[in-house]
Amino acid sequence: MRQANISALMDNPPPTSPQIREGWHAVKCNSLDDMRTQNIRFWQRAGGAAIRAAAWELVVESWTAQKRNPDELRFQRLAAPASEA
Repeated sequence: MRQANISALMDNPPPTSPQIREGWHAVKCNSLDDMRTQNIRFWQRAGGAAIRAAAWELVVESWTAQKRNPDELRFQRLAAPASEA
């Protein structure tokens, strides 16, 4: 029975992420320090905009994983009118 479940999973693999990670590349690291250095180089090459986009993507994924409405992350369009003094 267990073998049947495994083969069923292999016939129907879980869906992969629909987003393609452009600019990603594989690097063989010999140590954790080497891995950390490669990570720093990657994000330095990517630039600030890519860092902010990746951070926001994590926020949205976390919010969605908590089964919360992603629209709650948007700024509210209605603001209270400023009182005239």
